[in-house]
Amino acid sequence: MSVSKKTENPDSIYTQQVKQLIDLVYPQEAGLGSVYEDARHFFTLTPELESHITELKDKLVEIEGGGKRKQAHEEQLRKKLKVAEKKLEDERLARLDRLDSVALKLLTLCEGDTWQETQHLSAKFLGTVMLLTRGPQGNFARHHQRLKPLYKAVLCLRLTDKVLAHEKITHPYLSRYQGALERFEGSRKWQDTWREELALPLIKACVLQDIGLQSSEAIAILRGDEGDKDEFRVLEGDDRKQLLKINYYQSLRYIKEGLGLPAYIGNDKEERDRFNAMHEAASAFTMNTVKDAFVGKSGIGEIIKIPQIYVSIVLSTKPDYTRKELPKGYMLIEQLAKKEALNPRLAGDFIKIVGYFPQGFGVTFIPKNERGIERDQYECAIVTGLNPKNPAEPMCRVVSRNLTYISAGQDDVIERSCNLYFPANRKKLMRIGRERLTEIMDKLSANFTPDAIDDLVPSYWEPFDYFLFKKHQNLWNRY
Repeated sequence: MSVSKKTENPDSIYTQQVKQLIDLVYPQEAGLGSVYEDARHFFTLTPELESHITELKDKLVEIEGGGKRKQAHEEQLRKKLKVAEKKLEDERLARLDRLDSVALKLLTLCEGDTWQETQHLSAKFLGTVMLLTRGPQGNFARHHQRLKPLYKAVLCLRLTDKVLAHEKITHPYLSRYQGALERFEGSRKWQDTWREELALPLIKACVLQDIGLQSSEAIAILRGDEGDKDEFRVLEGDDRKQLLKINYYQSLRYIKEGLGLPAYIGNDKEERDRFNAMHEAASAFTMNTVKDAFVGKSGIGEIIKIPQIYVSIVLSTKPDYTRKELPKGYMLIEQLAKKEALNPRLAGDFIKIVGYFPQGFGVTFIPKNERGIERDQYECAIVTGLNPKNPAEPMCRVVSRNLTYISAGQDDVIERSCNLYFPANRKKLMRIGRERLTEIMDKLSANFTPDAIDDLVPSYWEPFDYFLFKKHQNLWNRY
């Protein structure tokens, strides 16, 4: 009797972990348990439980001080009340526990022991997320919506590290953690402190920033009373204003009431007081960061608002989304900073992290021969590194050689003068003639967009199909 082999997972372990984590936040299908499902449960079902508790309390008030028969009824009611209150509290703590678990798992995927390793792992996470979407195909808007929270969270963490490197930090909570970069020098104290008191609250702020959109009132606006409207359509003025108000109010309500504070377990009063004080401060920081991202008073909200604006471009849910527009995420942040609609220093820190080209972007470029002379062809690469020295010259993994895809290419900085995203460079290749260009396209056509056929020299390429193969998911391996 033959034993059938287990079906091998088509993804690398890391890609599997990223996909699983996305599902723990915002799954494709309901019923599996996730942060967003927890929120929907709170907004739709928890009010019934709270009403039941209020009803039981009212009945107890009515019958207090009665005879024996009433005492028996009172005892019954108290038992029911205790069960209902325990259920309410258990559900709250379970929501909090799931969110903490997600945040900790994210840290294992994007945080290393050193600064360099952390940049490397963060680039790997961001690039993997970007490579999980083919772009504007199918129901891409919903898919992008699922990818946004964690993508935003990683960018927020890296931006926070930039802020902590500044000599002067004025925000009262953030200023306490200026020494947090010492975690990269092996400080266990700072590793723990940073994780519990800064990283987790910030990840929560990113994930919960728009959690109010899971409320019934928000869903009614997004999908219509009959549930037949496209939730990703451009909303009219009044609907948009109303949705913003609902999102603001319900997101803050969820942080405060739907999650609240963790329960201390133990008997040490001093330890309990420290535990409660730390979590109260951390929760207030999450709340204030989300609040300020909406109202913009203290400025701390920009630490999640800037990543949010960027993500709204690179993982856009708008119908006119195109991969060609991805570098505009950088440009938009830059423009808003110039207009002082965003804090210029914070925006400057951010664009130094991301550069023009997002992680996972498919770059086409003109290679050079051994003598440094440009060849009459182009090759493909994928952006794999954060913090480019020149924002227009990304660190990439080269994934083709002589017009054939490879799985063990070199890391290289693609110079601006060779990058076909820039029109002047595309003109260089036009001189080699249509026949030669068609030959090149025939070899790599499966991964190019339809508009690339028209101009023959593609300004970028779509690496989704390439990344589908497990052997190609090692883009961040160091050889």
